[in-house]
Amino acid sequence: MEENIITVDIRVLVVDDNIVNSMVLSTMLERYGIQADIASSGMEAIQRVCNAKYDIILMDYLMPDMDGVETTKQIMFVSNGKSKPKVIGVSATVDAEVTELFISAGADCVLKKPVRTEDFDMKLRQYGFVKEEPGSSSTNSDGSVDSAGFLSSVEGLNYDEGISLMAGSLANYMKVLNVSLRNVSENYNKLDAIRNTGQLDAMSLHFHSLKGIFLNIGASSLASYSKAMEGAAKEFKRMYVRSQMDEYMESVKIFHDQLKDACENYSEKVMSSKSNVDMEEDEFMQKLSELKGNIEEFEYTGITEILEELLAGTKGQRLEKLQNIQDYIQDFQYDEAMEILCTML
Repeated sequence: MEENIITVDIRVLVVDDNIVNSMVLSTMLERYGIQADIASSGMEAIQRVCNAKYDIILMDYLMPDMDGVETTKQIMFVSNGKSKPKVIGVSATVDAEVTELFISAGADCVLKKPVRTEDFDMKLRQYGFVKEEPGSSSTNSDGSVDSAGFLSSVEGLNYDEGISLMAGSLANYMKVLNVSLRNVSENYNKLDAIRNTGQLDAMSLHFHSLKGIFLNIGASSLASYSKAMEGAAKEFKRMYVRSQMDEYMESVKIFHDQLKDACENYSEKVMSSKSNVDMEEDEFMQKLSELKGNIEEFEYTGITEILEELLAGTKGQRLEKLQNIQDYIQDFQYDEAMEILCTML
């Protein structure tokens, strides 16, 4: 595939309540040299649009409080009288109903999750944002597929597909898998806590979140299983949900545990290959300053890259604080992350 180069300086906003979905889309955008802004809710997206001009907005469909369709309507309203962004709806289900809802709200089109680079390529060309430079390569591959054999121990994980969504980068894929582990665990625990309460509406939200996570990492069988459970919960099919719950939860747990082992194995290999020498104090403080600036601008990609450098060259109490910052960032809790960071500056 040939490399696509941005011809104009465009700004993109990713709107999704699921950090895994946001990471996958942000990584895809990096292929085009785009550092995307991220909003974790419809209200945050509207606030951002009021304060900055965006050329493209990738808008998740199902979000709590305010869904993507309503958010799109509000963005079109607040953009009245000025250049309106191209809103691209993103949904695990793309049918006539979902498409019509988005288009009626003012969106340009709807793409299916996980978004494929070829589909996004087509939209960028249509908008006139890219040109092709013959003979150049777009892959950011780090020898990924050949060196990812250790992931074969995770039953039901198509890591070839997952890495392809990360523009061929195993390192980026592993970042997504590590965040996915945490999100799978959180949704699993919440499902387990309410599984016998009959709260099918609440359960459907967790099935939906798990479906999105599994789709984005290449676990299609579990994504399909989660979709079936989500549909049954939405339709209040109590008997079906109850009859399948034990098997479903066991499948998720086995997958989680196998993935956890694989991720820990990878982390150990990466850490053993890196120097144990602490980062020089001047460089450390400079990186902290850069991290502060990125958090203030909500630059998620920049934040994660700087944190990775700091974590690799830090020990002791500082390392613990940086790990806490990383946890908050992964949950979009920027204020809490900034509070810890300020104690280090």
